[in-house]
Amino acid sequence: MRDGRARLTLIGALALAVALIASLADVPGSPPLAPERAAAADCAWQRQVKRVVKRVKRHGKVRRVVRRRVRWACVPVAAAPVPTAPALAPSTPPAPEPEPEANRLAVKSAEFYFVLSRPSVKAGEVTIELNNQGEDPHNLNLRPEGDDGEPLHIPETASQQRNVASFDLPAGKYNLWCSLPEHEEKGMATTLVVE
Repeated sequence: MRDGRARLTLIGALALAVALIASLADVPGSPPLAPERAAAADCAWQRQVKRVVKRVKRHGKVRRVVRRRVRWACVPVAAAPVPTAPALAPSTPPAPEPEPEANRLAVKSAEFYFVLSRPSVKAGEVTIELNNQGEDPHNLNLRPEGDDGEPLHIPETASQQRNVASFDLPAGKYNLWCSLPEHEEKGMATTLVVE
């Protein structure tokens, strides 16, 4: 019976303490009891998950148990920036940035094929990069379809090397091939459209 009275007395004391704390919190001008709760309006609540690994003995064997522990954290929200006076406009406009060179073509070569970075390019000056990813040396010849004249040429490029050349190409369809012995016959030929 004595234990029962002690429990009732303890519960009563706790209830009295909670009521006292609650009444202090309602007094205007008093400092907040939990400053982190008072500043909660300045927070963005973020869920944080932590992986916890424990070793537990079950049925005579040690087993690895993986659990997730979840908690919420208050991440401070940045205050709005204070407006400043507008900066004076410069007297001269800034120089326009140069446009990137859009008329480029990359040609990857290997045994025994070519891969073009794009199937067509614009007419005019075209920069072609031959990138040899094969084990043998390769070159690149370029000629309009149906023309028997001298082809445009990127010289022999060693394995894992690259060669770059620029050509002025009018619109049309062009044949590309490697002129080293038996390379074209084995499949090192493709076409390019110049629009």
